[in-house]
Amino acid sequence: MVQSYVLWALLGMAGYSFMTLFVKLAERSGTASTHMVLAVTTTIVAIFAIATVALRGELKPLLLEFERPPLLWAIAGGIALAIAVNALFHALSLGPANVVVPIYGMFIVGGSLLGVLFLGEPMAWHKIAGLIAAVIGVILIAI
Repeated sequence: MVQSYVLWALLGMAGYSFMTLFVKLAERSGTASTHMVLAVTTTIVAIFAIATVALRGELKPLLLEFERPPLLWAIAGGIALAIAVNALFHALSLGPANVVVPIYGMFIVGGSLLGVLFLGEPMAWHKIAGLIAAVIGVILIAI
């Protein structure tokens, strides 16, 4: 049976992977600077945290709307990051860091693969070997 902290760490890894994709899409537009994307994504993290508190009955919910596509990608990146960070912290509260952190760190592999699949970035054989080595390393660390 899979420990719940492993599932939370995997959710965190997936969220971080998609955050990379969404931020790249926002920046790729040319109208959204790195600093603007960072500002939007960190704002989304804050909003997600506030919304979580509100859903627990501790604060009134806040709503925020953006309409331009680059901002929507940045918001998507912020939502993915919010899920990732919250899942990481929850996984860390449930399980050992020496298992949770390497699994969470697999967002590097996920982000790399999303870059190849959705952004058309090149994937050379040495990068594939490195990603495979990273996955093997995480498995060896986590068991």
